Amino acid sequence: MLRNYITVAIRSVLKDKFYSFINVLGLTIGITCSLLLLLYVTDELSYDKYHTKANKIYRVVSQIQEPDKSFGWAVTQPSLGPALKQDYPVVENVVRFFPYGRVAFQQGEKQFFEENIYAADSTVFDVFTYNFIEGTPATALDAPNSMVLTQSTAKKFFGNTSALGQTLQTNDTTVYKVTGVIEDVPKNSHFTFNALLSLGRSERTNINWGGFYVSTYVELPENYNSKDLEAKFPQIYDKYVKEIFGRMGIKINYELQPIERVHLYSKLEGETNGDIGYIYTFSAIAFFMLLIASINYMNLATARSAKRAKEVGIRKVLGSLKSTLRAQFLTESLLMTLLALAMSFILVLALLPFFNTVADKEIQFSYLLQPQFLLLALGIVIFTGIISGSYPAFYLSSFEPAAVLKGALTTKGGNVLFRKILVVMQFSISLIMLICTWVVFEQLNYMREKDLGYDKQQVLTIAFGQGQSRSSYTAFRNTLLANPKIKNVATASSPTSNIGGRVIFAVETNAGVKELAFRPMGIDHDYIKALGMKIIQGRDFSADVPADTTYGVLINEATVKRMNWKEPLGKKMHIGGIPQDGQPAPPMASVVGVVKDFHQQSLYSPIEPLIMLYRPNNGVVHIKVEAQDIPQTLGFIENTWKQMYPKELFEYNFLDQDFESAYHADELRGRIFTAFSTLTILIACLGLFGLATFTTEQRVKEIGVRKVLGASVWGIVLLLSKDFTKLVLLSFPIAIPVAYFSMRSWLENFPYQTTMGAGIFISACLLTLFICWLTVMYQSIKAALANPAISLRSE
Repeated sequence: MLRNYITVAIRSVLKDKFYSFINVLGLTIGITCSLLLLLYVTDELSYDKYHTKANKIYRVVSQIQEPDKSFGWAVTQPSLGPALKQDYPVVENVVRFFPYGRVAFQQGEKQFFEENIYAADSTVFDVFTYNFIEGTPATALDAPNSMVLTQSTAKKFFGNTSALGQTLQTNDTTVYKVTGVIEDVPKNSHFTFNALLSLGRSERTNINWGGFYVSTYVELPENYNSKDLEAKFPQIYDKYVKEIFGRMGIKINYELQPIERVHLYSKLEGETNGDIGYIYTFSAIAFFMLLIASINYMNLATARSAKRAKEVGIRKVLGSLKSTLRAQFLTESLLMTLLALAMSFILVLALLPFFNTVADKEIQFSYLLQPQFLLLALGIVIFTGIISGSYPAFYLSSFEPAAVLKGALTTKGGNVLFRKILVVMQFSISLIMLICTWVVFEQLNYMREKDLGYDKQQVLTIAFGQGQSRSSYTAFRNTLLANPKIKNVATASSPTSNIGGRVIFAVETNAGVKELAFRPMGIDHDYIKALGMKIIQGRDFSADVPADTTYGVLINEATVKRMNWKEPLGKKMHIGGIPQDGQPAPPMASVVGVVKDFHQQSLYSPIEPLIMLYRPNNGVVHIKVEAQDIPQTLGFIENTWKQMYPKELFEYNFLDQDFESAYHADELRGRIFTAFSTLTILIACLGLFGLATFTTEQRVKEIGVRKVLGASVWGIVLLLSKDFTKLVLLSFPIAIPVAYFSMRSWLENFPYQTTMGAGIFISACLLTLFICWLTVMYQSIKAALANPAISLRSE
């Protein structure tokens, strides 16, 4: 029986090649896109699961509650890890990562800056799973001044020779011995590094409960309820931390995050993780693409029901049951879906490198061949095949043999109405995705172009290394300013695009001196002018007032607002908080100026209260250059740097590029969303094209009669297009509210939002209508230009 079903299904597919091609093409595009999206979703869900003990590892994070605000940090104090291990026997292991950031290494004549360098506890390889190429994980970081490199870092310094036992020297003359080489940290990890160093003596022995800068992880027993340990964390605050922060009214709570959930669920300050919302979104898109492709099949199958009516009638006369007929039609849809799946695998193989580039992934085709994914692909075939073939099967099998053999096709089942509903559904989904895509890019464009409160264009930053670099800064600056292409040179303690951290200040409030945490920033007297910032009250720092280094501070508008100061100038403050008993009181500085608010980080973060301290020598040089001849100017800056600092590497970044890099992940997701939104419309248009072709064929004699009676070509085109136009217009009131409320909810994730004006919705609707007209216009014009004598010849 099955063999007969398959034989008849193949004959049916080959009999109507055009409609079979439309159906298979639509299904192929839908399944291909779904597979790519599901590969993306699978990769996002796989983060950190490569660790053998992944289900036992937790990240400890800090929730800070100040008297007037709260926020979360992914870091803790250095002393927390050892205290957890000491006070709670349930903690099996603790690993801390101390950030070294950007380090200059030297090996012979080679010098490189390396990012993402950390010092780590020697237990790191007992807890986390990293594949060793050279060395022994059990002892790799036991000895002082030992280091473990990733494979790509080792190759950068030592080429294809063995790195084990080799040494690297930092610019502070510390020599590290390579005791291990591991495979590069997988990209599906929330925490990456290029090298791990053994902890120095100060890091091992220093007790520090005041600073938050260490990433802390704990290993707990299998199936242990982490909430039980979390419930004891207030004891840590009372025992170790309250003495420091309690007097300031600052409360600190610690939480445990399973590392398998960090990437998609953690939204702490300064993090750039994934988002579970995008997983739901891309999964929904995959489902809708399959649904739209299935709708195409249903539409064309039911529209062509008249051509299969006599076949059904004869089969019923010969004794076929409804169940047999339904099985036959479902076999046809499953056969087409299997054919589409085979073509989809070929397309995925061809498109995967491009998709990886767009999505910034490293997904391998072998993922598709894994048992769980093959089962998923089989599920797609069954789902799509049954959805596609179910209605046509039930509809066609319901024909009455006597009626269809006499030529009177029954319309039982609401054939025409159901097709219209399906078309409206298709274009509603397509329009929703088009509007959402439009809003996503409007938001990204808004964030890129929003006034930041400073001029980020043509500003390059250079970070000084350790040593004596800063002592020659004045000569370096004067040499640069001698070039007319360089407009200004200034220094700051950090790049303007990423001002982080908080410290305690003793601040004069309306109710006396209080201790509060603020973002600090060291700047020189050239900084405000170089970055085009505005002083709205008071004055800037001045080189003619050396006392500003001790007795002057600048603040931003957010600080004035937080402190509720009516007259901020002259308000007193000093860094470090109120002195404890027996400690000398530091001098109180005064507010000498108020800077107009500017964004200290990306627009994912709100503007924070900021206190700017006058520091003539800072670690990051900001150089404002002319827009013309930038390569030539960069060459001049590099040559000057090498003359002044021959032992220092020259490496720079442009401020605008640093700023925009914060939006890289969302831009990638936006591209994916755009590509698949476009393909969703394409699938819908394929179905519309097939329906238009079939409808034109059905009305060919009507068109011939109208032309004989004097109808114009344009009149016939409008006649054939108006029914489809009505269906597309019906999708507008369905799609617009859904898209509006969905994107309004999405925009609430951003502190600074674009507006969803009527123009977005009108433009998206007009574009959808235009695409619809283009789709049906070809067949309409072709029919309108046909010779009526040919179409009427059989009458």
